[in-house]
Amino acid sequence: MQQLYRNILSWGRTALQSLAFLPLPMMFASFFAGAALFYLELNTDISRKITDLLPSAILSSQETARSVLTLIIGGLITLTVFTFTQMMTLFSQVANSYSPRLLPYFTGSRSLQFVMGTYLAVIILSIIVLLSIRGDDEGYIPNLSVLLCLLLGVGCLMLFLYFVTTISNKIQVSNIIEEVYRKGINAIDGAHDKAGFAERSLPEGLADWYAIPSPIGGYIGVVNYHQLSMLATKHDTSFYIGTARGMFVPRNYPLIQSRHKLDQEAVKEALQAVSPIRQKFTDWRLPPVRLLTEIAVKAMSPGINDPGTAIDVMDRLTGLLLRLMYLPEYNFYQAEDEDGGDVWLAGHHFSDVLATVMQQLRQYCKSDTTVVRRLFQMLFHLLGAAGDSLAHQKAIRRELRALLDDARDHILNSADRKVIASEIKAHRAMLKQLLEDTDFLLDPHLEEPGINP
Repeated sequence: MQQLYRNILSWGRTALQSLAFLPLPMMFASFFAGAALFYLELNTDISRKITDLLPSAILSSQETARSVLTLIIGGLITLTVFTFTQMMTLFSQVANSYSPRLLPYFTGSRSLQFVMGTYLAVIILSIIVLLSIRGDDEGYIPNLSVLLCLLLGVGCLMLFLYFVTTISNKIQVSNIIEEVYRKGINAIDGAHDKAGFAERSLPEGLADWYAIPSPIGGYIGVVNYHQLSMLATKHDTSFYIGTARGMFVPRNYPLIQSRHKLDQEAVKEALQAVSPIRQKFTDWRLPPVRLLTEIAVKAMSPGINDPGTAIDVMDRLTGLLLRLMYLPEYNFYQAEDEDGGDVWLAGHHFSDVLATVMQQLRQYCKSDTTVVRRLFQMLFHLLGAAGDSLAHQKAIRRELRALLDDARDHILNSADRKVIASEIKAHRAMLKQLLEDTDFLLDPHLEEPGINP
């Protein structure tokens, strides 16, 4: 039952990111709407009332009604094909320019899904109405249905203008960066104050715990910590999940460790709570950070060479990293309501996230003076916000040293080096009240004659 729940949850999360999330139910709804209109036309006199109320808007010939509906259907099919083609072409170009992982952000747009769904729904409804017009001696015309299709057809033309405006705004890189940043903010804010989670030191003798291998190669997704905690109580043991969320675990690699050896039934129950998934999901806090980093790296690649985009990304990265720095690094869970057992888990530490981000950015930005200056500014902002956390200060200082080494080796122009040295001193002066130990930033190479600020 638990495995079925996890499969349904995984399918639901995949569907939320699918381009067909809104169009498919809208198509089914239009089918039932067409059937309802057909029933009303046959069993009520609503068409006669529409004719008496709006005689000038009513068609008097079956052939004319068929021609109008055929025109609507053909035009909307053409419009749908053009819209979808243009949408995917533009999205592919933006994804190739900045990151292929941007495509789910585009295809998951509810506004664009609504436009596509409306086109397809009106096409299906018009086909049903067209089929309901049967040639007979009475020349019966479903006036209500035809009038509704006409109005919906005009509405689709208005939606096309909305589509053009929306897609032109959505593919602008500044809006892309802002959307990814907002998703990251929401994911980080949702990770605070989680019931049952805490920060504790790892238990002794962890290396000797019994290992449960992964049944498949996949990614660590949503883990049912409550079930695992209750299972630990049931079998008088403790668990440790050694692979952090979002990381890949190969088949037969240790996935869970148990303090005591478990029987086969208990192992199956534990795997149901932690079993990896084959598809990586992006609806948590670290994928937006990685995606912004990829956009900055791609912007600084020789084929694009867009330092302005990279600097905009760093502004948003500063905000996300600041929030990650204040986020508790939970590594322990215990069910509170039912006296659950101990569950330890591996996590993503701020120092590791910062190191990964800076390693990628330094590789592509170390020769650009403007971007290097912005990287120094970002790190100094983080250093000033680190407060009394020695671990965070140490991690940020380590990245400052690494960036300083790269700047010294790759920025050789004396005027550029002078500007960097001047800004470093200004940042040190601003942080003097907070941090006293900033002498490591006095690079002797930046103090050489002719280079001094």
